Amino acid sequence: MNRPEGAPLRYEPDLIRAHPPAGSLMENTYRRLKREIIELVRAPGTSFSEQEVAKVFGLSKTPVREALARLHRDGLVRPLARAGYVVSTVTLGDATDLSDLRSLLQSQAAALCAERGLSEPDGRRLAELGVDTEEDQLGGPGFEDRFRANYEFESIIANGSGNRRLAAASIGVFDELERIARLSILLDPSMPAERIRERQAIVEAIAERNPAAAREAMQRRTASARREIIGALAASRSVTHAEIAVP
Repeated sequence: MNRPEGAPLRYEPDLIRAHPPAGSLMENTYRRLKREIIELVRAPGTSFSEQEVAKVFGLSKTPVREALARLHRDGLVRPLARAGYVVSTVTLGDATDLSDLRSLLQSQAAALCAERGLSEPDGRRLAELGVDTEEDQLGGPGFEDRFRANYEFESIIANGSGNRRLAAASIGVFDELERIARLSILLDPSMPAERIRERQAIVEAIAERNPAAAREAMQRRTASARREIIGALAASRSVTHAEIAVP
């Protein structure tokens, strides 16, 4: 991704990272399939075969097989005995765990970011990203641009922490959360008006170099995001109509 100003971020989520042309058919196939799964083109629970993918992509089975083995290691697909592959399902447990981990990591990142301060270009960009004129809707025609802007906002804070391991871990969580977030927004694209104010409170706390306020503001933001994600998934038909077994 070409940022409007400021130095490139060391750690960026896959969604906004600039990817140079891949050096192999396997790498191209892997990236294309991965994005199809994350962007829900291939929905959770959908099954497919190597042969089908090879035909659609115009490839031999070898790069497709290698790409699928890598996606299996990523946890995005599961092999089916003599029946191809199935896209891994999204669970409430995974959504809860990742949302909680995001809160822990990003709250600390926000506090460290406020303590260290941002460069002038990154501070300006964070302030720009803290503004959203369409407060009531996460989905809609501008969804992809808004989604990318949200990921850039979080990435500036993660990198601004000055802790490389923390930033890398936080960005890794965002990569894992992307498919879950997309699904939850598809299920419920609305957004409470206070969500924008939560983002602006983080911007203000970092600009004022107030670590405690930055941590608290990020905790509020991530708690709201967790509530909305879990609420959307829990209200989906696949959950509300699931059979409850005796423990």
